[in-house]
Amino acid sequence: MNLLTPKAGLNLASNRDLDKAEITFCNQLFWLYADGSCYHSNSQTLIVADLHLEKACSQSSATLLPGYDTIETLELLGSALNRNPVSHCILLGDSFHTITAAHSLAETYKKQLQQLTVGREFTWVLGNHDPLLPDFLNGTQSLSSSIGKIELRHQIDQNEPNTMLAPPGGQIIAHYHPKAKLRLRAGTASGKCFIFDTYRMILPAFGVFTGGLNIRDKTISSLFSQPPEIYFCHRTKLYHIRDVANLCR
Repeated sequence: MNLLTPKAGLNLASNRDLDKAEITFCNQLFWLYADGSCYHSNSQTLIVADLHLEKACSQSSATLLPGYDTIETLELLGSALNRNPVSHCILLGDSFHTITAAHSLAETYKKQLQQLTVGREFTWVLGNHDPLLPDFLNGTQSLSSSIGKIELRHQIDQNEPNTMLAPPGGQIIAHYHPKAKLRLRAGTASGKCFIFDTYRMILPAFGVFTGGLNIRDKTISSLFSQPPEIYFCHRTKLYHIRDVANLCR
């Protein structure tokens, strides 16, 4: 696995830790949180991606896995929704790990999801894992959404000839589950992260039982036309990683 190599001697404790990171992306103010959620305060919109609900259940036939990921992810989502005033929640695809899991969701989880939507608009963006969503979900189902001129979708259009070029108004996507691994004085630390340049942002996976792709992988680095910014999620804090190797090479 590729390692990000920060400036010699970097220690997470020495980098200013943040309960949230305020960033300006495409002339819009967003707040980033270590749970992987992104909040647009002006429109009171919460954006989360890749919950992959029922992933453990979907894989349990091959591997014995505890089926606690759905309830833990829903509790995490409830906390994110209650952190700030939220009038609109956009889920950027792969909210469920499979179509079958989405349509056979236990009644307890259905009620919990429906309760979370009370008093809020929900937009369920379709993902490659869940291109067909059940009717019991409150809200709108769509291939994409938007905040101002910023396009929000699960992944880049597969017919796009030049994936490095984001739409001129900006784009926020999911799908890749970006992660980073840092070499520290005391060893290594790995975790999910936000990664963005001037016109494109990739959100980390929000689900508690999701893997990830190292941001040094060409699959991710080739999506940026400029050296990107990175906010590393470590426990309940965010860390702005600077002086890293060029991710676009």
